[in-house]
Amino acid sequence: MYSLCCISSSLANDGHKFQTMTWHRFSQLDRDVAVATVSARTLNNIRVTYKILTQCAERGWHYRVSSNLFPLLTYNVANLKLVDYPDYIDIMAALADCASVVRDKGVRISCHPDQFNVLASMGKPQVDKSIKELNHHGWLMDQLGGRRDYRCPINIHVNNTKGEPSEIAARFMSNLAKCDESVRSRLVVENEDKGIWTPKLLLQHFNLPITYDNLHHKCLPDGLSHSQAFKLCYKSWMRGGYFKPLFHYSESHPDKTNPRSHADMPTGLPYEAFSMPVDYDIELKSKDAAIEAFASL
Repeated sequence: MYSLCCISSSLANDGHKFQTMTWHRFSQLDRDVAVATVSARTLNNIRVTYKILTQCAERGWHYRVSSNLFPLLTYNVANLKLVDYPDYIDIMAALADCASVVRDKGVRISCHPDQFNVLASMGKPQVDKSIKELNHHGWLMDQLGGRRDYRCPINIHVNNTKGEPSEIAARFMSNLAKCDESVRSRLVVENEDKGIWTPKLLLQHFNLPITYDNLHHKCLPDGLSHSQAFKLCYKSWMRGGYFKPLFHYSESHPDKTNPRSHADMPTGLPYEAFSMPVDYDIELKSKDAAIEAFASL
């Protein structure tokens, strides 16, 4: 099954868009006005999420939740608390509406926190910031009705090359243990397009499910064929039980020299080896239009 990533292009074209707020803009406003503004934008974002979840349910898709629904909430300098928002009750009600779609319609949800989340960092401030951000995502997955297991994965990169792989993995797992259960029960790691963390190396050093990204494997090969890497990552989702893998699919942009640049639309179908059932986050830039295009391929 296909999973829409963050934005519905068709809904955005109809005016249903996410809203953000920079710290620079926030700090220029009177505090009460700034909080009211970020509160209203957060409420808008949850309501847009509800519309996207409804769209996904209608089309038989899953959904990767945007990581930017709560502008500045986890930014320490802003000193924001959700319960202080003027729209707090409406925000929580909107989250409950989203959860009803997830549970009643069987929409699988996931999230992919930003690259600055580096649990293997050697710097305490960076680790503390990552733990806070990941705990927020764990809380959000709870509020949206996601199960506390790998059916509702929180996917991040290791994103660190300082030290031997075993040392990096030990730092990562030690800091993961400091996260809330809402994170520990869901966290998975992904093969990367730069650095060292290929499917083969991840399997050697992490006892976690591995999200296979076909484009990343193309950009950072490890001697394994596409089918070998796919199968290796697939088996990692059987650790401690069985959970249907959620992998990533994209293609290189045909008109750009950097193979890491994502194409707008597909030219082929996601690979499913050995009749293995897999869900795919579709990371093509045209979003819902790209998913719909698979039907004609």
